Amino acid sequence: MTLTTVLIADVEKASRATCRRILQPEKKIKVVGEARSGLEALTAAAKLKPRVLLLDPRVGEGAGGTLVSIILEKSPKTRIILLSERASDADILDGLSQGALGYLAKHGLPTDLAKAVRTVAAGGAWVPRMMVGRLLNRLAQISLQT
Repeated sequence: MTLTTVLIADVEKASRATCRRILQPEKKIKVVGEARSGLEALTAAAKLKPRVLLLDPRVGEGAGGTLVSIILEKSPKTRIILLSERASDADILDGLSQGALGYLAKHGLPTDLAKAVRTVAAGGAWVPRMMVGRLLNRLAQISLQT
């Protein structure tokens, strides 16, 4: 049995607790730590080397995408899922372009969190289906501008 280790980095204690509560019953997923700030997330990721990092970009105090790339430098095998209340398509694309492999709106945590963690841990990507078309259109716009 391969165990998927998870680090939760979120500014809100309630959000971290929700993630932990949802993942606790999963036999093949273990939460190994929590972080409240970008520095804590970076330090914990470098030390714990989690398979998956659940990252609210607000822990980077406006540098979510930059934080993603910095964390991946220190822990290159960690796979990052962005968590947010409401992120713009541009913010999501920024995080994905820096190396995050998924995005999950916080209102989708109860139904999608465990599936997203398993998918990303296995090498896949996770973006809610309803966003795929918008993100592809946005990517097309960006590619036409370059």
